[in-house]
Amino acid sequence: MPPRDPYLTRVNRALKELGCGVAIEVAPSGKRLRLRSTLPFPDGSWKQRRITTPITCPAGLEQARKLAEELGRDIELHRMGLDPFPFDRWFDEPKTGVGARGGAAAGDAISGVEAIRRTEQWWTVQRRRGVSASVSWATDYASPLRPLLHLQQIDLKVLKALVESKAVGSRNRRRASIATVAVARAIELGPDAVQTLKELGKGYTPQKDAAPRELPSDSVIVEVIDALPADWQWVAGVCATYGTRPHEALMKAHVQANGLVAVEGGKTGARQGLPLPKIWIERWSLQHTRLPMINLDRDHRTVGAQLGVALRRFGAPFQAYDLRHAWAVRAIHNPQISPSLAAKSLGHSLMVHTSLYQRWFDSASMASLVAQM
Repeated sequence: MPPRDPYLTRVNRALKELGCGVAIEVAPSGKRLRLRSTLPFPDGSWKQRRITTPITCPAGLEQARKLAEELGRDIELHRMGLDPFPFDRWFDEPKTGVGARGGAAAGDAISGVEAIRRTEQWWTVQRRRGVSASVSWATDYASPLRPLLHLQQIDLKVLKALVESKAVGSRNRRRASIATVAVARAIELGPDAVQTLKELGKGYTPQKDAAPRELPSDSVIVEVIDALPADWQWVAGVCATYGTRPHEALMKAHVQANGLVAVEGGKTGARQGLPLPKIWIERWSLQHTRLPMINLDRDHRTVGAQLGVALRRFGAPFQAYDLRHAWAVRAIHNPQISPSLAAKSLGHSLMVHTSLYQRWFDSASMASLVAQM
C-alpha cells in the first residue's frame, strides 16, 4: 500500500465537509487514482464500489477531486429521485475514460511478484493481530503461491485456476485456497472474490486414521533413546515421555520440578503435559535441558523435522511422530488418564484426539469387556 499522502487526506476531508460521499484513494498499483463510494446498482441495491480512473497520482489529484464532486452530485440526485443514475457514464469506459473496479487499465496490472510481496505485508499485519505463530509464511503461503511468480497479471481467474489445479478435498487444495484468499485481500479484489476462493477450498477433512498402524513398543523406544547422544536423547526423551511435538521439544518445552512438562506457546497455545511413564524422567535426566547445536531460528516444521533426521541417522526403526502417537495409545490403556486429560496433555481438542485414535479406543474397550466376561 502506498504511503498516505497528506494532501490526499486534506482533499478527502474537504470533500467530506462539502457533504460529498465520495473519497479518493490510490489504486494498488500506486500509479492511478480511483474513487470510492456507496453506489447504486441497476437492481436497486446499494454497495460500496471503486471506480478506477486513468488519472495519475499525484499529478492529477485536482482533476480527481473535480471528478469526485461530479460523482457525488450524480449520487445525490439519484438518491433524491430527481435523476436516474448515469451508469453508462461511470461504468462505460469508452465514454468517460474511467472503468469499474473490475476493469482497471493495463497500467494497473499487478504482477505475481508484486502480489506476493503485498500478500506477505498483509499477512505480517494479520500475524501481529493474533494469527497463530505456528502458521508459517514459507510453508502455508509462499510455497502454494510460487506458481504465480512468473505471471505478469494476477486476477481472480488466475487465483481460481491455482486452487482448481489441486485435487478436490485435498489438503493442498485447502492450503492453496487459504493462500489465494490472502492474495485477494491484499490486492483488494473484493469480498465476492474472497468468498469464491474460500468456497473452492472446502471439502478437506484431516485423515481420521492418521496415526500409524505399527507403533514402536516401549522396549524399542527405550533401546533407541538410550543409544542417542545426550542432546538428542533429551529431545527424543521429552517426545516419548510427554507426547510433545518434535518442534515443541526443541523450541518450547521445559520439564518442571514436579515432573510435568511446560510447553510455552505451542501449536495450540501454552499447556502442561503428563509424564507417561514417569520413570523415564530420571532415566534420561529430562529435568536437565540439553539441546543439540542446531539453528532454532526457523519455522516450526523445519526445526521439528530435525529430530526425524537425527533418528534416521542413528538407525531408529520408527519416525519422530511415532513417539507422540505411542504416548497417546499408552494413555488410552491407562485407566487413570481420561481421554479429555490426555487430549489436554497432547495439546489438541477431545474431538481431534478421539478421531485420531479411535481404533485404539475401540481396541481398549473390547479388551476391557473380554476381561470382564
